[in-house]
Amino acid sequence: MKREIIKEFDMLGDALSTLNAQFAYRLMNLCVKAEPVSLLSVEAMIEGESQKLEQCSQIGKEDDYSFQVYPNYDGDIPALAQAIFKEHPEFKQEFKTMQVDISTDENNPDMQDVHYIQVTMPEVDDNRYDVLKNAVNAFYEENKAQMEAVSAKYDAKLASLIEGESDQDIKRLKEAREKQTNSWNQQRDNIYEAKIKEIEEGHDRWQSNQKMDKLNRLNGINQ
Repeated sequence: MKREIIKEFDMLGDALSTLNAQFAYRLMNLCVKAEPVSLLSVEAMIEGESQKLEQCSQIGKEDDYSFQVYPNYDGDIPALAQAIFKEHPEFKQEFKTMQVDISTDENNPDMQDVHYIQVTMPEVDDNRYDVLKNAVNAFYEENKAQMEAVSAKYDAKLASLIEGESDQDIKRLKEAREKQTNSWNQQRDNIYEAKIKEIEEGHDRWQSNQKMDKLNRLNGINQ
């Protein structure tokens, strides 16, 4: 089989892989759980210089639904908060302080205040549930159309290149293309289904919290 055919086949695989990676990135930024990738685009203006969040802070994660942003310098907290808000205004931010023992002698503790930003993901209430699912479905259909367009483009090239090849090589290419298409389509569908499941779990979590809050209010009234 000609080298050009293999090259075009591999280039199509790379193109489909890139489209799925972009699709996954877009869904990660529809935040239900605290996704580290959602902070990659955050840049803060520190002393007149634009810095990525990871350059001017440390990121912690205690649970699936929040981040802790620890600034390298306390004075940078307002700039970090502003930068996060600019990229994700839906995130809830709280300024918090905890005490940390920085001593090397366990018998003589030296407690120091550590200031940080608690960043919590918005709950998936009924309104946000609908918005998220609609967005995921729209991104899915867009990605599907892009993959089909790219496949059609490369298939046209492959069809012209395969002319004159043996029946056996043509059969091998068709089988490889079918396997390639099924593989990348399955990956796309897995990304989609995982996000829908995450949204459903987030909505269930919100509903459970609503029921618990209602029960607590009723208990408070009855006491």
